[in-house]
Amino acid sequence: MSAERHFPAILASACLSLSCADPSGRAARAALDVELHPPASFEVDGQPLCFAGSNNYYPIYQPKPVVDDLFAAAQALQLKVMRVWGMLDRGSLDGAVPNADGAGQKDGVYFQYWDPVEKRPAYNDGADGLQHLDYVLAAAAAHDLKLVVVLVNNWQTFGGIDQYLMWYGKRQHHEFFTAPELKQAYQAWAKHLITRKNSVNGRIYRDDPAVFGWELANEPRCKDGSSFDSPSGWDKHTLTSWADEMSSYVKALDPNHLVSVGDEGFLDGGGEHWAYKAEGGVDHAALTALPNVDFGTFHLYPEDWHAPPGFAESWILDHLQLARALGKPTVLEEYGMKVERTPARLGEVTRGWPARRDAYRDWNELMLNNGGNAALSWMLAGLDQQQRRYPDYDGFAFYRDEATGKLLGQYAQAFASAPACRKSAPSHAPASAFVTVAKSRAERTF
Repeated sequence: MSAERHFPAILASACLSLSCADPSGRAARAALDVELHPPASFEVDGQPLCFAGSNNYYPIYQPKPVVDDLFAAAQALQLKVMRVWGMLDRGSLDGAVPNADGAGQKDGVYFQYWDPVEKRPAYNDGADGLQHLDYVLAAAAAHDLKLVVVLVNNWQTFGGIDQYLMWYGKRQHHEFFTAPELKQAYQAWAKHLITRKNSVNGRIYRDDPAVFGWELANEPRCKDGSSFDSPSGWDKHTLTSWADEMSSYVKALDPNHLVSVGDEGFLDGGGEHWAYKAEGGVDHAALTALPNVDFGTFHLYPEDWHAPPGFAESWILDHLQLARALGKPTVLEEYGMKVERTPARLGEVTRGWPARRDAYRDWNELMLNNGGNAALSWMLAGLDQQQRRYPDYDGFAFYRDEATGKLLGQYAQAFASAPACRKSAPSHAPASAFVTVAKSRAERTF
């Protein structure tokens, strides 16, 4: 089924950038006026849900006390949602099929591996496998936290798409989205996870309200900068077609939970920066418009993206404008500004805090004041096994007891009563512990 069929006519000729046909930005700002045009919103337990949250990659392989500390930190800061990995893929245990990511495991933990006898991926349901994810879900519920669970990584870390290619002897990154055997392997993994019975609390994952939603992939692109990249054989429709098929598959398995794509939000036009040129075949508008995709996601790393001054403001407002036109919520799902620490990535910030502080204030205020539904920082960290700070490996981490944590805790309180939620009309649907999407008031008049 073609994604274009579901793309609203209003967007077909619309300019996605605030500066494209409206140099002053007045019309765009009017379109984002929450009083005039209330946005779609999330809802849980019969009430609108707006939130600040965070990301973290390590709960799925760290010991229980480390998971508990991280979730306690999130709870203390009132960060209501955390995005975590639901994948950890490796090659075969006998080494016949190599690992895409180093040793193929994290602290001895792995979820999927290649079975050379059956010639298909197999699943590690044991104590050094998916029982770790079982505990993560149970601990999240105990800390009043909901989790966005990501099903595959675009990047080689944790195995990801390249591990699937290595399993099946494929040579091009985009074949993950097109080769039937790889699509079947992905669907089998999704089904195994979604229908899994939690060994800690006995809940089937698809029946667990601790899951906010399923995310098809982390930052999917038709390339990843590895030797599997190919400049041909794909276009901006390749990923959209895959996401259409997989979001429909996941929804059929689990109608209880929301589905998102997990893309970085790259747009197909409206700006000079490469993020407005459907980078890697990512067409965020078409992806978010898919019928079984419940909300949009976009990321923001102006330093790593070598973005010009003013990029972040336009980027946020463009995505809010698009979400309003589509009638779906959108989430600033990852964002970050780097800092430097001493010593050994564990200490206090020595450089970068003023720039981070100003950026995080500006971005969160833009989201709040223009009808944004949620913002998830990269990333909240806690204590490691030795009760020391978990290292800030990439310069983006923050901790509950430092300035960044305090700042984002304040924004968590602000998001709890965000304009997007204050102006949201009740859906009058039966109250549910599962997160749903409530249409805007304007949409309900049609």
